[in-house]
Amino acid sequence: MGLKIDRFTWAIILGVLVLIAAAIVTVTLSGGRGWQNADYLNENTPEAVVHDAFLASVRNEPDVAINHYSRDVLDEDDGRPFRERFNYYDHNRPARRLRILEVDVDEENDRAYVRIAIDNFSQGGLFESGTSTYRRTIPLVREDGAWKIDTEDLFY
Repeated sequence: MGLKIDRFTWAIILGVLVLIAAAIVTVTLSGGRGWQNADYLNENTPEAVVHDAFLASVRNEPDVAINHYSRDVLDEDDGRPFRERFNYYDHNRPARRLRILEVDVDEENDRAYVRIAIDNFSQGGLFESGTSTYRRTIPLVREDGAWKIDTEDLFY
């Protein structure tokens, strides 16, 4: 007397296995690198400036990133120009995603604060992958009518 499974149950089991295989293939092939294909927003809003600076960091584009930082940040720090301080994205690092959590704009003082979360995804085997999240607040200042990041935070 053996266990007999009907066709419907087999179809459900097969469907679940196909979905699991598709998810594994998608994650493995993309490696979570969706930010490499993202577009710059090119808007003069605090959240767009933070988005574009993060994207420039992921893409190793210091010339683009420079446009999003204040003059105070771009001034040499201990004789090291911004380009040398720029953290070039290492493709062996985990995949990253930026989430804008909250934007607080103080129009009177030309300041803004963008609260963000950066999710770092590490891949490995089926049970070895993981996610870590770093939250921080990015201060911005308005210079010559444009929002600029006013911290040396380079999205490490």
